[in-house]
Amino acid sequence: MNILENIFKLKEYKTTVKTELLAGLTTFFTMSYLFILSPKILASAGLNFESTLCITALIVFIGSVFMGLYANKPYAVAPFLGETAFISYTICTAMSFSIKSALAGICLCGAVLLIMTLFNLRTYIIDKIPETIKITFCTGLGLFFIFIALKDIGIVNFTQKTIPLETGNFTSLNVILGILTFLLLIILINKKVKGAVLISILSATLAGILLGDINLPEKIITLPAGISSSLIQVDFPSIFHRNFIPILFVIFLLVNIDTSGALISLNYKTDNNDNSSAKNQKRTMICDSIMVILAPLFGTTTPGAYIDSMTGISAGGRTGLTALTVGFLFLLGLFFTPLISIIPPYAYAPALLYIGILMTSVIKKLDFNDITEYASAILTICIMIFTYNIGSGIIAGFIIYPILKLFSGQKNKTNIITWILFVLSIAYFMIYPY
Repeated sequence: MNILENIFKLKEYKTTVKTELLAGLTTFFTMSYLFILSPKILASAGLNFESTLCITALIVFIGSVFMGLYANKPYAVAPFLGETAFISYTICTAMSFSIKSALAGICLCGAVLLIMTLFNLRTYIIDKIPETIKITFCTGLGLFFIFIALKDIGIVNFTQKTIPLETGNFTSLNVILGILTFLLLIILINKKVKGAVLISILSATLAGILLGDINLPEKIITLPAGISSSLIQVDFPSIFHRNFIPILFVIFLLVNIDTSGALISLNYKTDNNDNSSAKNQKRTMICDSIMVILAPLFGTTTPGAYIDSMTGISAGGRTGLTALTVGFLFLLGLFFTPLISIIPPYAYAPALLYIGILMTSVIKKLDFNDITEYASAILTICIMIFTYNIGSGIIAGFIIYPILKLFSGQKNKTNIITWILFVLSIAYFMIYPY
């Protein structure tokens, strides 16, 4: 235990090995849907499902261990599902570009991010982003989590009618179990029960099995498939073709916004006493930049500090030991994929709903006496949610905030970085592949 204390400074962060391991297990179960969803999305772009499943787990393992040991943060690292979907469904399917070109573009963007990080440019940019926009990122992501959770439970459904959403069937088993799981979670948290999120996930899964909604798999342990069929699937020459240059710019903005936005949001809700440390912030950025370079070479899309890590943080995770635990569990999970894959949405969605509620609490830091502050925040949040596109919503915020400040006579509350981001954001919407 002395080794773990020396590496992770557990006493300094007022935590224990047991708490960190439990937090890591909580994050793992919350993120377990990645085993199925991420490979399925990439399979639609032409990659092998079994191979991509292994690669996803391997990237989570490498990235989380790297983040835990190097940055000592409780942040699991994993491919972003939103960007994975954008690459697969928009760039590869709708626009007919190859997955090899898209992965090469991500890899190049990762190299640029790493250079920016090493020269402190990325840290400088984040420090110059107005506090209101940072609060907006966290709140918007929280509401997005609530939206996803309500959809996964079945309380709201997508529809092809004029109204984009409709009320779910409140008499269905998944909705009833989802609501009961959320109530159980809140009761356990209110009573300060350790491992509340994990208990709720396992309880809901067990209830589904007992009620006959979940079938146990024929096999519990399986051997992982190989990764050779998806390894080094990149085509660098193609990304410099004139037709792909606008796409490359969009990918760069999304990679930068997704990775940086996730770190900003997690830092806002983490109790670590070194959140303001420039050295520590730089280390987290070095971790995600290197992983953005590495992941496409393995055959998957942009990874970064995963917002689902909030479930582990809420369970008491404070150090890199939490991230390390997640990494090893994902690697071990490759052998138990059939068992993990039976965890239903109504088991993990209530945890996302809870985290979304927690994340929205930072909105109290907004200056509600200044219409330009909360108007820009609310508009940005609405765009993030109603377009079902976090990246576009965040980028819209970089346009709304300085415009409102300029025309309200508060130009002094902007800076050169604010206006550079404004110009880049305008360019993004002009060349976005609608």
